[in-house]
Amino acid sequence: MSATRLKHVRVKDSADVAMVDFVGPQLMYSTDVVTEVGDELKSVLQGRDPAKIVLDFRNVQYLSSGMLAQLALLARDVEASGGQVKLCGLGPVLRDALRIGRFDPYFAIYDNTESALKSFRPAAPKSEESAAPAP
Repeated sequence: MSATRLKHVRVKDSADVAMVDFVGPQLMYSTDVVTEVGDELKSVLQGRDPAKIVLDFRNVQYLSSGMLAQLALLARDVEASGGQVKLCGLGPVLRDALRIGRFDPYFAIYDNTESALKSFRPAAPKSEESAAPAP
């Protein structure tokens, strides 16, 4: 696994999945910081087509509405390109924030990184017929 270090998130690659950890629990409030986190999450998408991302919130206690909006935009962009975003490690407060904000239907939420990783759809195997050129 390779690791990339950014200011607000840590990214580790596991096979073809980007595993994203948030660096600090208080980073999700300030408008400037929320924008920076959003930019860092977008940078994780670069070179990943389709993107498979697990966002691990075990180090995060609270999210602002601005951060929820950043997550929704990320999910929209990833899913539009055929990728998937999974969330894990959410404590009760974060789960409630997603539920109350009605964001929970838009995200696949797992208890831990292992279950989130296992949930990714495997790539469909190419059959010999589809690999052969048409006559």
